[in-house]
Amino acid sequence: MKVPLRYQILLLAMTTFVAGANEYILAGILDVVAPGLGAPVALAGQLITLYAFVYGLCVPVVVALTSHIGRRKVMITAMLFYALASLSTLLVRDFWTFVPVRILQALSGGTAVVTALSTAASLAGSQRQGRAIATVIMGFTASLIVAVPVGREIALRFGWHAVFPLVGLLSLIVASSHRFVLPALSPAAAIPLRAQLAFLRRPVVLAGLMVTVLWMAGYVMLYSFLTPYLIGVQHLDGASISPLLLAFGVASLAGSRFGGSRTDRHGYHATLVASKLLQAVCLLALPLAAWLWPSGSLYGVAFVLMMWSATAWAAGPAQQIRAAALVPDARGVLVGLNQSGMQLGIALGTALGGVATQALGLAGLPWLSAVLILGSLALMGFCRRLTGPVPALQ
Repeated sequence: MKVPLRYQILLLAMTTFVAGANEYILAGILDVVAPGLGAPVALAGQLITLYAFVYGLCVPVVVALTSHIGRRKVMITAMLFYALASLSTLLVRDFWTFVPVRILQALSGGTAVVTALSTAASLAGSQRQGRAIATVIMGFTASLIVAVPVGREIALRFGWHAVFPLVGLLSLIVASSHRFVLPALSPAAAIPLRAQLAFLRRPVVLAGLMVTVLWMAGYVMLYSFLTPYLIGVQHLDGASISPLLLAFGVASLAGSRFGGSRTDRHGYHATLVASKLLQAVCLLALPLAAWLWPSGSLYGVAFVLMMWSATAWAAGPAQQIRAAALVPDARGVLVGLNQSGMQLGIALGTALGGVATQALGLAGLPWLSAVLILGSLALMGFCRRLTGPVPALQ
């Protein structure tokens, strides 16, 4: 019996939820993990950067090497390796034994995510792919909202070694569900690895991926340091941070869903232009929020943060579809490269944010983030003028 499409897409969203958990959770429990590894927080934090770089640089190669295999089989295998990596954290005792575990988490989790996104686009068809991709991306967002606070609570109560094995058990459940919910999708037409990597020599592809890198770097530059920024610059009370972050996450869910629907109705270019302009406006307004609402700065900051979150995540589905449309016959490869661009943007944004914090202080982060977002928009416009509109993905 064929499973309805909505349940297939929901399972793909569960895949990205579980795969995103390990990437996000570590940031939320870094202060707990670092002493357990016998490492300073700064060194332990490099495990986050390691994940992003391995994901960004190596996952496209894995996706290319597995392009001749059925998509369902790839996702099941990736999730099984992801479960193995998560369960292996029980054996981690120091920083260096965590490194290979983190690498395996990034390779397997990243492969599962890229495959889930391309599968969603294939299953949904051209008329519903925006909403389908938005739903799958919402799995990532949900892991940020749910997995991070739950993981932190578990780490504080039972120790951080209890957190990742639970993710491993969820991975096993998701992997087994793929066998019964998803159809046995045939692999896309095989493209040799050298030919896939040759896409990066195409100016339109390279520039298109740089649009993604700048966009994500602009988002992460402030987000990575959001808590110290809110406390140190906006002078908010520490007790108000958790509710603010929860509201931030809920807004991102709503934004992703809205962005998917808008992309289906109006196309990805209009969606990207509107969302990036609004992101920049929100970032530029954030330093002024306390001044505009002097008697209730918390509410002003909360409003601007929620608008920033919603507009930032509204661009996600459109960005994925635009990347896939650059080379429609190799959409799986382009989705993988776009995911890598996002991860490299995370690494770049975090690194630049750290440098900017040391040089200019936390107060300068929103302004610099806005510059990167506008740079992404300008590059997108330059590409459109140079090559013409990217054709709609069918």
